Amino acid sequence: MKITQNQYFNKSKSLNRGNKFNIPYEPNYETKYTCDISNGYIQSKNLSLFQGVSEELDCGGNSTFEYAYFLLTNPNKSNVNIYVKNSLISNLSPNPIIVRVYYCVEYVVGNLEKSNFVTITNSNSSGTLPQGKILFGNDLEKVSGIYGQNLIISPYNMFNFTENGGIIISPGFSYLFEISSANTDITSNFTMSFSWWEENMPSFMD
Repeated sequence: MKITQNQYFNKSKSLNRGNKFNIPYEPNYETKYTCDISNGYIQSKNLSLFQGVSEELDCGGNSTFEYAYFLLTNPNKSNVNIYVKNSLISNLSPNPIIVRVYYCVEYVVGNLEKSNFVTITNSNSSGTLPQGKILFGNDLEKVSGIYGQNLIISPYNMFNFTENGGIIISPGFSYLFEISSANTDITSNFTMSFSWWEENMPSFMD
């Protein structure tokens, strides 16, 4: 477990200057340790940390599509919760892109591809595949989720969402990013990667 810092607190805030015996003051220190429960070391050691990236997509300009979509999805019968560590969008074009983020996405209809570029981060368990899947594509007909965030990423730049486990995807749900070109006359292209860990859901039969 990583110790992020040592903090020392003085239990006695002031000196007793009325001490007629002039006893030297000896502060009483207590060490406190702070740990990061989303620390990648912990999750990787538990063989539960995964990393993956989509293929490159485009939209606007010469593209036949107005939007592009990236999802981290948890299948219905996975029996795990997905904790998102971070999500990274790379804008590979000379045009700003608009990103809309949808949470608690439960119902998606469209033609999406699954990324094959997914791996566990601990080489001691190389070949272990996660339950979570990265999906991407331009053809999405319907989304049932909560629109909760909007941002613009400048040309040839990237944005890193540092969720640190703050986004939890339960079975049957997805975390979705919708991307469009700020200037529809120019083709924008981009990729997206996700890092996450998985934990088995508790069994109520135990």
